[in-house]
Amino acid sequence: MLSLFRTNQSYASLLLFVYALVLQLPLFVLGGEPVESGPDSYYGGLLRTVVGTGGLLPILVPPLLIAVTGIVANNFADRFRISRTVTQFPGVCVVLLWGLSPAFHYFDPLQFSHLFLMLAVGSLGGTYKGRANEVARFNAGFWLGLASLLHPSYLIFILAFIVGISILGTTNLRTISQLLVGTLLAYVLAATTAYLIGDLRVFYESQLAGFNFGRVVPAGPYDLLGAGMLVLPLLIVVMTSNRSRLMLNIEGSKNVSFLYWVLLFSLPVAVCAVGLRVADVQVVVPPLGLLLGLWIGRQPPARAEFYHLLYFAAALILLTVAITD
Repeated sequence: MLSLFRTNQSYASLLLFVYALVLQLPLFVLGGEPVESGPDSYYGGLLRTVVGTGGLLPILVPPLLIAVTGIVANNFADRFRISRTVTQFPGVCVVLLWGLSPAFHYFDPLQFSHLFLMLAVGSLGGTYKGRANEVARFNAGFWLGLASLLHPSYLIFILAFIVGISILGTTNLRTISQLLVGTLLAYVLAATTAYLIGDLRVFYESQLAGFNFGRVVPAGPYDLLGAGMLVLPLLIVVMTSNRSRLMLNIEGSKNVSFLYWVLLFSLPVAVCAVGLRVADVQVVVPPLGLLLGLWIGRQPPARAEFYHLLYFAAALILLTVAITD
């Protein structure tokens, strides 16, 4: 199956939609009850209202969103040459890791934040010897701002991006301000819209309530098992961090280092959510999946296929058992 994605042809990226829909197939066939959502941010609540909690839409939107996120991850890997060979594996692994826990399969505004985070990473990644770096840093901040409007603890990623500025260029008050102004503009526009609707106070209170410590939302055993399976990929990418930079050009090596910082800060982002849910663990999926895809690309084809099929089967089995149990 992985041979379909060992190419730089455009059709392979489109196959990510099929791949994500296959991982969602048990929900399409068997149905299922969404996990507890917990309080949403103001705009997260609006999105959940639009998508709804019943019918086809909340089942269809998550795989489509994660497939687009995977395509953006592939574009990042190809654009900045962070892989020794051109493949679609980063996007495949982003989608695969998303599929592991049944709690990840139900719609959550956080899944839009996955996409915004990858767009922010791609914007900042181009600042190494790039042009219009001021605009790139501003755009990175803006995308982060949009992500945090849906999941307020994403603001913690600002620290990772400040480190990223130092890795890819020079850190000073001017470069950090360019990032922060982008984030601030997203909030100004969001607050202005809420004010025009007459919900400014609700917007303010919901964003402040987006940080919480210690409130744990109960989860099912299959949700926990699926999320726990992320530990092995995490250990793999951490233990092979030095090898992932070998034989890359300077730009590629620096962007890989930046990705590791994003992965590091994804852990407190998940913990500091409004309530600690299994669904919040998927915050680590975009950076972890991208880095795992680089590792998979360095493995012999037979070994890579074995690891992939093992996790692919686990994802389908866990979701099916969780629905039917």
